[in-house]
Amino acid sequence: MEHATAVASDSCKIRIGQVFRVGSQNDSAHASLERLTAGSFATGCDIQKGMFFYADVDEPGESIRRLPAFLFYSNPFKSGTEWTPWVDIIEADFGYALFHGDNRQSARGPLESRGNAKFATIQQYYCSPKLRVHAPPILLFAQTDIGGNRKGFRRFAGYGIPVRSFLASQREKSTDKYFTNLVLELALFRLDYENEVFDWSWIDARRNPSLGARDALTKAPRAWQEWVRFGDEAIERCRRRVARKNVVSEDEQKRLSRNESAIIEEIISYYANKKHSFEALASFVASSIIGPNCERAWVTKRSGDGGFDFVCRLDVGDPGALLGRTPIIVLGQAKCLQRHTAVSGLDIARLVARLQRGWLGVFVTTAVYSRPAQIEVAEDKYPVILINGQRLARELQKMITSERLELRELLEREDHWYQTHVQPLHPSRVLDQATFGTDFFGNSHE
Repeated sequence: MEHATAVASDSCKIRIGQVFRVGSQNDSAHASLERLTAGSFATGCDIQKGMFFYADVDEPGESIRRLPAFLFYSNPFKSGTEWTPWVDIIEADFGYALFHGDNRQSARGPLESRGNAKFATIQQYYCSPKLRVHAPPILLFAQTDIGGNRKGFRRFAGYGIPVRSFLASQREKSTDKYFTNLVLELALFRLDYENEVFDWSWIDARRNPSLGARDALTKAPRAWQEWVRFGDEAIERCRRRVARKNVVSEDEQKRLSRNESAIIEEIISYYANKKHSFEALASFVASSIIGPNCERAWVTKRSGDGGFDFVCRLDVGDPGALLGRTPIIVLGQAKCLQRHTAVSGLDIARLVARLQRGWLGVFVTTAVYSRPAQIEVAEDKYPVILINGQRLARELQKMITSERLELRELLEREDHWYQTHVQPLHPSRVLDQATFGTDFFGNSHE
């Protein structure tokens, strides 16, 4: 049995993307990978192995042995070479990795190499509801370049589970022979509830033979605990996505001051029987938030709006030079909803479907945006600005204060603007308003 050693608790807390030195590399700026992986025990990982795994421990009270964890190592600097003809793919920000196993010889089967063989013995643990609690987490590290040194440093890319495995043929080094290797698709899990901190004490707990798997589970990240409880149906919820960092919770969006709440309630009441008129107010607020070079053009007819409610034009560049500026079409969608209603991804998708290359979308609502809707916009990099009720109220508070208006006066003014700016035109016409005697912005042309 290994002997425990005292380790400072902070040294057990690491972050995705953190770099560690390996072997005899002398660099005090980076912690030792061997020291990290030893944790509170005497020995750590073998840095020479691409698929390292800790020694099995007996599960207390059960006739089963528990594998504490796998440590996978990928070297992108050798990918596609004669010795490593495959290419591992690591997309830590999207919770995805494609990892090739450790077989490189045609003389043996794909599941006969040390790492592949071990994985084959525990693969069932990820599939069985009764065995999931015993399943070993896979910790992924990748070789990285620090100051031109490509050999002495490895970066922590995350932790997760295999979601798919298959066999692929590769060419053996220096021969015309081919071999078959195991390929694993990994789902890398979230750490947002842990503030992006991975606590190595969980791995230590899984290595401790006096602790049961369920005792060790209490130290696991929340996403891992959710996966153990719900299995495959939880994988996508647990998958790491950096875009989640930019998500604003619905509860946070609903936190309005007394004045902000009064503004939203008055808007909802005012447009209760004429919600189409809210499009004018939405375009007014959108153009104000986008900036002084964004001007309103028109609102669409009540029927057949085709996925957008108003059109604006954003002039980018030098406003005083014809050759130094370019116009951008802005399509807007407006939804006057009860303040606690959540706008879904389907609502935003209708607007996105109408955007053409180089156009900008803006969605304005009195309500909030659901978490999935925000994630979809961020991950797919949709050029859409989301303005929720909270932001709408704050912008209007600024407007009525600076213009010394009552909110009712501003709403009535926008009602009048609506009545005179309903157009059935294609959005592209906003680019050639000079062909009209008076443009959509109310400016006269000579």
